[in-house]
Amino acid sequence: MGLDFDVKTFCHNLRATKPPYECPVETCRKVYKSYSGIEYHLYHYDHDNPTPAQTLPQKRRKGRPPRPGHGGNTPGSPNRSDHSHSPGRETMTYAQAQRMVELEFQGRLHRISIFENIDVVDGGSTPKSGKHKSKEKKKDGSSHHHSAQSGPAVKLPEAVFRELDQERPDAPSRPSSYYRYIDKSVEELDEEVEYDIDEEDYIWLDIMNDKRRRDGVTPIPQEVFEYLMDRLEKESYFESHNKADPSTLIDEDAVCCICNDGECQNSNVILFCDMCNLAVHQECYGVPYIPEGQWLCRRCLQSPSRAVDCALCPNKGGAFKQTDDARWAHVVCALWIPEVCFANTVFLEPIDSIEHIPPARWKLTCYICKQRGSGACIQCHKANCYTAFHVTCAQQAGLYMKMEPVRETGANGTSFSVRKTAYCDIHTPPGSARPLGGGQGCASMGSSHSDGELEDDDEPSICQDDDSKGWSSERAKRAKAKSRLKMKRARKILAERRAAAPVVSVPCIPPHRLSKITSNLTVPRKSQFMQRLHSYWTLKRQSRNGVPLLRRLQTHLQSQRHRDGEEKASALKEQLKAWQRLRHDLERARLLVELIRKREKLKRETIKVQQMALEMQLTPFLVLLRSTLEQLQERDINNFFTEPVPLAEVPDYLDHIDTPMDFQTMWNLLESHRYLTFEAFESDFGLIVNNCLKYNAKDTVFYRAALRLREMGGAVLRTARRHAERIGGDRGSSLPHHPSSSGHHDEGGESSSQEIGGKGASVRL
Repeated sequence: MGLDFDVKTFCHNLRATKPPYECPVETCRKVYKSYSGIEYHLYHYDHDNPTPAQTLPQKRRKGRPPRPGHGGNTPGSPNRSDHSHSPGRETMTYAQAQRMVELEFQGRLHRISIFENIDVVDGGSTPKSGKHKSKEKKKDGSSHHHSAQSGPAVKLPEAVFRELDQERPDAPSRPSSYYRYIDKSVEELDEEVEYDIDEEDYIWLDIMNDKRRRDGVTPIPQEVFEYLMDRLEKESYFESHNKADPSTLIDEDAVCCICNDGECQNSNVILFCDMCNLAVHQECYGVPYIPEGQWLCRRCLQSPSRAVDCALCPNKGGAFKQTDDARWAHVVCALWIPEVCFANTVFLEPIDSIEHIPPARWKLTCYICKQRGSGACIQCHKANCYTAFHVTCAQQAGLYMKMEPVRETGANGTSFSVRKTAYCDIHTPPGSARPLGGGQGCASMGSSHSDGELEDDDEPSICQDDDSKGWSSERAKRAKAKSRLKMKRARKILAERRAAAPVVSVPCIPPHRLSKITSNLTVPRKSQFMQRLHSYWTLKRQSRNGVPLLRRLQTHLQSQRHRDGEEKASALKEQLKAWQRLRHDLERARLLVELIRKREKLKRETIKVQQMALEMQLTPFLVLLRSTLEQLQERDINNFFTEPVPLAEVPDYLDHIDTPMDFQTMWNLLESHRYLTFEAFESDFGLIVNNCLKYNAKDTVFYRAALRLREMGGAVLRTARRHAERIGGDRGSSLPHHPSSSGHHDEGGESSSQEIGGKGASVRL
């Protein structure tokens, strides 16, 4: 028979107890020291068919490996397991547990000393040891156990594998820089095709292609379909369905439509929906962070083309959030109805627990709109006043509604809660009355509000003339009349708002943009196909409540006024691009001029090099003299001998100097090819020095400069003479006779009759 208790439940309850654990079966009663032991025993041990005791393995001796087939007790052999296992119900002491381990084998407990050597079976030595042991077993069996038959040889499982000649390529080297992901701009994303075809598109496109094939027209590829749907999505914008002025400015004095408060803080500003101009506080609507750029309320984001109804009141418009059952409700209704709460108190969505509203609340009749069963009402906070009203009706009628945090200190510590107080128009505290609509219906109620103020001003005179009882009854009558008039006006405003067309935005495409998309299409019968595609796109957007088909555009809906602003921005961008193209062209022209300048500069340098090479080939001696004269002129630091001596300053210079000479005269003679020999060049330089020494006194600076020039110039001339001798130029310049070199001195003397000599001679007095 089986166990008469649930093993799983028993083991679960056994975890809370401490060891030792005893088997609950009457015929077993085995004791285990660990939870795993008793669990394994209860799950695997068969109490109906206990294992016989003679099948237990015998205890091995130290130092001797076990033999295959001789692990158990043979018939007639002494049983050595009697002293290898402990009694069934005996537990080990602490001293025994330090030197022995306890294990269960075939339903019995065995204790093994931790100091006993245990043979390790190695898979690599199994075949060899098995062969040797089989021989030993045969020998031992033939001598002692002739009648006993040996069992099958026990072998460890061996892994069988095959090596494959597979070479893995080396991993590519990593670049030195990091991989960077750069988001694409809006302009770049607009150029790409982001639309992916879905199952509905497959079916519609197959129907259209089948019809086109029957008509003998080329079918439309999927790539073209995706491109056209992508263009339709990106060229469309939302247009207000009630023909409201798209350029309506945002009212800076608007109040929050949830709390009817216009005050703002740095961490709690008023946000305006870019599509419906809904004004809400961040904390009231659950927007912890101010979004960058465009912000849309949940209704415009998830259902822009379909009007939504509140599940808690009959009024339309306002700040909506979705419920957990895919319906919509006002945030202010969810805040004021006690049973309703928010799943996320930070983002204030979704609205849940609507099913916890009691049926009695749904059956209340709103005394403002006179409707019953359409939404859940709240009641006046005044004791014994059961006036019921919808939250949005009370907000529109200007009733007293206030929320304030409350800090309570009790035995469990400090707790915070919110106290909600709402009164009907009769029990509204004095001085706290608000106009209709929380500031929105002030124009319609201007006369009644002024009348009420006048009546309040007349009340003190009544109090002086009448007694207190008459004054109280008169005051009550006036308050009731004023309340009836106010509720009548509020009821009229609410009825007009419910009857008005809901403010929805439908996606549309201007005709010129649709024509532009059609012009880029190169398929036959494209006009007919584009009409059908536009109708299909419109129906698909309507089935999604106007939500864009591209996920990127779902968070950035485009309205008509934003489209107008974007058109102006696009015009400015086009103008900016034109200026950028002009600047780019001018930059290219500047670079071209710069390249031409560099080319001409290199050409000029090339011509100079060619000129120098030609001069070196034709007149190498002239090049040598020119270099030597430059070096000599560099030695004249003060430029005493650079220019001729002006005779106006030194009239008696020609009386002492017969042949004036200076560096400028030498340059003129050199460029005129008058120096045919190096001796003539050297004699003119010596003439400059000798004239200065002859005309100036020894204690003058010019005399010392001439001595220094003669010393340094002599070294330059000697070096130049060695170069001339090394070059070995022909002094005759291949002329038939040797040219005369004496004529240039006379001509030089005649040419310098007015200004001759060196500059230093002007002061050689």
